[in-house]
Amino acid sequence: MSQPRAGSSTILVVSGDAQIRETATELLELGGHRVLTAATGEQGLGMALTVLPDLVLVDHDLPGMNSLEIVERLKAGVAPRKIPVAVLTSGPAEDANGLTQAGCIASIPKPLEQFDLLHRIARILSVTPGNDRRGS
Repeated sequence: MSQPRAGSSTILVVSGDAQIRETATELLELGGHRVLTAATGEQGLGMALTVLPDLVLVDHDLPGMNSLEIVERLKAGVAPRKIPVAVLTSGPAEDANGLTQAGCIASIPKPLEQFDLLHRIARILSVTPGNDRRGS
């Protein structure tokens, strides 16, 4: 993992697909972010609750716990409720609608492309400043 730039955000990427984790990590680190990864929904949920990252990116296609369940469980807690969650998806609009109703802030299309991913992340983070989520 490369050194993050000053003022960078911590982003947790949750995906059972090693290629998605690697690609997202590479692209986000190029954007100056600190990246944490988890290979399962349970692992990602545990990390999110412990670290309280600035953003959680969840792959829609997870084995075991699905992306909707992760969003619902994060939004049920007091501190994690304020963490924005975006879903990486190539699925239909119906999936995105259910995720949005559960509290997902955005859907990011796969395959991941550097400019598009970093632009969407910047936009999400600009409307969800970190100090608002960290107040305990």
